[in-house]
Amino acid sequence: MRVYEAVDQMQRALTFHRNRHSTIAGNVANLDTPGYKPLDLERLPANAALNAGRMAKTDDRHISGGDGAGGAHARTIVDANAMQSADGNAVNIEREMAKIDANRVRYSTTSDLVSRRLAMLRYAASDGAA
Repeated sequence: MRVYEAVDQMQRALTFHRNRHSTIAGNVANLDTPGYKPLDLERLPANAALNAGRMAKTDDRHISGGDGAGGAHARTIVDANAMQSADGNAVNIEREMAKIDANRVRYSTTSDLVSRRLAMLRYAASDGAA
């Protein structure tokens, strides 16, 4: 795997977890909305045919273009595992907070990986000088 491909994958992971956090936070914000169904994001394979709007990579030496919205590798789904309350709202605050915490850990881990990868690149670019 080339260095820029690894950085692109980590960038997509950070974008996915940022967008997922916003989606889950929206569920928490609608805790008291009658009939609200909680949403979640589902990660799609990187080679999914959802790359409309991407810049074409015309040479192997080019860095691949980003997707315009940063979210072409995920889709929004209705959380089918949620149970409804009497008013039709299916948001469970404990479940949503657990999802936020798990998502936070994944985001933090990916962020640490990005920092370490960039530090290695900075070290290599400086020919080993601190």
